[in-house]
Amino acid sequence: MNFATPNAQDLLKKCNDALRNGVDFPTLWHSVIKPHPAVAGVPIQRLDDDRTYLEIPLLRGDCLVVDTGGRTVRLR
Repeated sequence: MNFATPNAQDLLKKCNDALRNGVDFPTLWHSVIKPHPAVAGVPIQRLDDDRTYLEIPLLRGDCLVVDTGGRTVRLR
């Protein structure tokens, strides 16, 4: 079951489209993520085993998870 808000789904699509087009994370952050109305805070760097990723809190309590190494974005 997916509880993500429509705004979060919109943001997810925009992020993945941008990454597929070769946008780097700083550009993605400033042009797509930061100005989006669903975003509630700044990226927090996390480490899981040998993978580093960024979590960006969203207003409804979910997070945008950006794996810059794998060039993917997902909701959690």
